[in-house]
Amino acid sequence: MTTEKKLKIAHFTDPLCFWCYAMEPEVRKIRVLLGDQLEYRIVMGVLSSDVHEIIGYGEHAELRYELYRAMLANYFKEAEKMVGMPLALDGMLTHGPEDLVSLPLSLAYCAMLMIDEGVAEAYLRRMRERVFAEGRSLSSVEEQVELAREFPIDVEQFRANLEGDEVAAVLQQGVDECKRYGIAAFPTLLMQWGDMRMAVNGYRSYDELKLAIAQVTDGDISLSEAEFSTHALETYVDRFGKAAAREIQTMFSLNDAQLANVMMDLVSTGRYKTQSCGTSYFAMPK
Repeated sequence: MTTEKKLKIAHFTDPLCFWCYAMEPEVRKIRVLLGDQLEYRIVMGVLSSDVHEIIGYGEHAELRYELYRAMLANYFKEAEKMVGMPLALDGMLTHGPEDLVSLPLSLAYCAMLMIDEGVAEAYLRRMRERVFAEGRSLSSVEEQVELAREFPIDVEQFRANLEGDEVAAVLQQGVDECKRYGIAAFPTLLMQWGDMRMAVNGYRSYDELKLAIAQVTDGDISLSEAEFSTHALETYVDRFGKAAAREIQTMFSLNDAQLANVMMDLVSTGRYKTQSCGTSYFAMPK
């Protein structure tokens, strides 16, 4: 018996990496289009483990943080124009320095991973929505536990995992894999097709990812555009449970007018609703 060859993608990521959140539309699209041809997994890294890595020490640390926050504000305003994902800039930039540290969120993902891999992926997405789209803090255990209550898991087990010793070892496995492959930036997609391997670093458009897949597979996989239908749209939203307008637009290659029309049609079915968030909105089942 022969096993069908699959494209393997290891997605090296971090919960607080803005460009990981920004590239979710493209990653979701290739996952949908590849279907059973894809073997996809998340490798959790750590973008920042100590606030002092960012603002330093001493009496001027607070001033350096304020300057850094002002720089972030300008950076996100420019990035927002290109990315199109929901962003709540006002909320994102009002928290303290501890909210710049991703280590607690990486550990929270691993605590959920110890319970269920699928739920952990959904929890990772909700962490990003909470931080970037809702502008809320997730730096404390209590905030992470509160978010975990949205999922059908034993919340006290999640808390125990988060506060226990094993979770650090689970995260270290991802950190070690990052080091093993020399991953220096997030997101990085490490693609493997048989003996061929290619690393795609940083934020990339769908067309760039499509080209990379064609290159690493030597043309064996050539992605085509998704055909739009109301059923296809509903299937997409149902699969992920919540989809940003930009994700739907990217998935079906829609212009702004087409997006507005299909979203009105989706809501008119009575089975879906939209939720304004930051600069844009999400669609989800009622």
